[in-house]
Amino acid sequence: MSNAKWLEERRKGVGGSDVAAILGLSPWKTPYQVYLEKRNECEPFRGNDATTWGTLMEPVIRQWYSDTTGRAVRVPDGIIYNEKYPFMLANLDGFTDDKRVVEIKTARSGQHWGEPGTDEIPDYYMCQVQHYLAVTGFEFADVPVSIGGAIPVLYEIETDLELQEIMIEEEAKFWQRVQDGNPPEPVTFADAVQRYGKSPATGIIEAGPGNVEDVLHLKEVRAAKARLEAEEEELKAEFIKMLGNKGDVLAFQGENLITYKLAKGRELFDSKTFQKEFPDLYKQFTKQGEPSRRFLIK
Repeated sequence: MSNAKWLEERRKGVGGSDVAAILGLSPWKTPYQVYLEKRNECEPFRGNDATTWGTLMEPVIRQWYSDTTGRAVRVPDGIIYNEKYPFMLANLDGFTDDKRVVEIKTARSGQHWGEPGTDEIPDYYMCQVQHYLAVTGFEFADVPVSIGGAIPVLYEIETDLELQEIMIEEEAKFWQRVQDGNPPEPVTFADAVQRYGKSPATGIIEAGPGNVEDVLHLKEVRAAKARLEAEEEELKAEFIKMLGNKGDVLAFQGENLITYKLAKGRELFDSKTFQKEFPDLYKQFTKQGEPSRRFLIK
């Protein structure tokens, strides 16, 4: 399946990697961001170094799992749909002939991972695994994970029908929002700007006492931030003066503490000169950006 086709299929329902975000348990994504993705109202996630590394390691860890457990791992041809709840999707890393989901992971650290052989995995991955168990109807899932690039270790997860019932209910509510065009409330600054930043709304909203206190607190936070930034600049200046023309690394007992190295200069487009020399061409390729709201504290 091509990447474009895969993204199109993922927009037809809720996948395992969406569940933690929908439940507010994801450290990477919010319910509103998932909503926009399902509605095709934002740029899809293209991956990063961590996801690329995970993809490269997946066949290696799959083979390790097969060699270690003696189970052959089969990879589905495409996305699996739950018969009872067709909005529930599963893009499995693999499954075994004795009906075990195989969900392969890589992790930078062992934080939130318990002892190998247990079911103690991070909550956001537990949501994903229980979702896959609900979609397939299997009773067990194995999670082989390479932590910090080390030899993988294995975790075993048993189906939790009570947790799955809660998840299915929340997923159904979320999917109904997607169908109705009823977005969940923003939970981050980025969400709020994405939701309301281009709204043409006008008018005055009367603030309550709590709002006034929050504005005063925001001013205090900004003042504290400005003080810290000024202090940071002073400290950086001292270190730059210390290095000066003498070196570009400050080290202690063989460990680098600070570097101040000469980097390659950026290539910049001289738009003013281009406009002067080629005014018609400049006008042809100049576009007016969308208006957006500015947040100011008075």
